[in-house]
Amino acid sequence: MQKVYIMQNKIANLLQNKSVVFASINYTTQVKTAAANKHLTVKKTTIANVQLFSNIKAATNVFANAVQKNANVASFATSSNYFTHTNVYSIVQHKKNSKLYLYAIFNNVTSSVYTINNVTATKQQVAQLLTASAAKQLLSNSNTTYNVKNDITHNIVVRTIALSNINSITTNKQTIS
Repeated sequence: MQKVYIMQNKIANLLQNKSVVFASINYTTQVKTAAANKHLTVKKTTIANVQLFSNIKAATNVFANAVQKNANVASFATSSNYFTHTNVYSIVQHKKNSKLYLYAIFNNVTSSVYTINNVTATKQQVAQLLTASAAKQLLSNSNTTYNVKNDITHNIVVRTIALSNINSITTNKQTIS
């Protein structure tokens, strides 16, 4: 847990109270496999270009604003989330267990590397270890989302990444890890 709080402080210092910062993040997550493959350790390391936020006003919803602009619509109603924003907008806290996450709008993913038991694997090899629906989603090349509630299609991707999964963040020629 100490590592998480150190990372939280490093991120806050890196963002330097700026409204928006473009950054490169490197993080590793565990891939959930189908029950028959639980004995395998599957991980995904991702490098992505993202937007991070610091001093956004409480009433501002950066996701809704981005979707409105992307889909060219006048309004977009967001659903409730499992998290609340902290005083640094891109650091969010789980409402029930208080875990901290990085809230980021993804511009693009520059690299994704999968491993199965620490051996590099292809996306197709990993897909074989997942449920049918998870495999279909993994192998899909679509980057669009249809939002039923608002009846619009957009390609804005927001992810919340556990601070403990972050390997590094680079912005303004500074890297934290």
